[in-house]
Amino acid sequence: MVSKNWLLRLAIVFSLAFLPSCQDRLFDNPFDPGAGEAVFEVVHTIQTPALIPLGLTWDGSTLWNVDGFNETLYSLNRQSGSQVRSLTSALKVTSGVAYDGQDLWICSEAVVDVYKVNLLTGEIQKRLNLQRGSFTAIEFGLDMLWIADVLSNKILQVDPDTAEILSSFPNPGTRVDGLAFDGSSLWVSDMAMLTIYQLTLEGEVVRTFLSPGQSPRGLTFDGVFLWNVDGNQRIYQLQFQD
Repeated sequence: MVSKNWLLRLAIVFSLAFLPSCQDRLFDNPFDPGAGEAVFEVVHTIQTPALIPLGLTWDGSTLWNVDGFNETLYSLNRQSGSQVRSLTSALKVTSGVAYDGQDLWICSEAVVDVYKVNLLTGEIQKRLNLQRGSFTAIEFGLDMLWIADVLSNKILQVDPDTAEILSSFPNPGTRVDGLAFDGSSLWVSDMAMLTIYQLTLEGEVVRTFLSPGQSPRGLTFDGVFLWNVDGNQRIYQLQFQD
């Protein structure tokens, strides 16, 4: 019997195969009405070894990228893109990764559990059961977890100690493929809409941007720059205008 996890992974591969040609978009054309209220600059670009790049997070020294093909978390040098090390994910069909200042958090589209894992060993430190949902992205900010649920198309604010859902708000697009917190705003990527949104913590849209690539996935903020990994295996370092 074909496993559900294998079928889901196959569906992801086919969805990438039928995407438009993965050429970079004209991200900084101020005359493009789809570019949003302001433009941004691609400061730097690196390659990821992930065959199906999904979630992305910054741990203070390296970028972590989820590979949806082989359940691997890659730690990458942000200057060169070279692999520092890797961890095998404890979750099947891993989709998102976040850093809480000490450990990594991972989520899955196929499992209602969210895991906290040791940054060095991958050992499970905590398991949160959210009862229901299919989770595509995860972030840690303000001592809370922010988790994107594709079933409800909402972003959930979750207590990392109790798994209690404290609040939620609708995603402005069709699906959350990446989620980042910059200290005051949330950032959301939507692959189907080729869009990156800046949101308030209540879910109101502040600004909207065309993505730099044609398959925007994971997002993370390093304290200065926003990073976006694309299905074309590139990770873009982005600088936005105020």
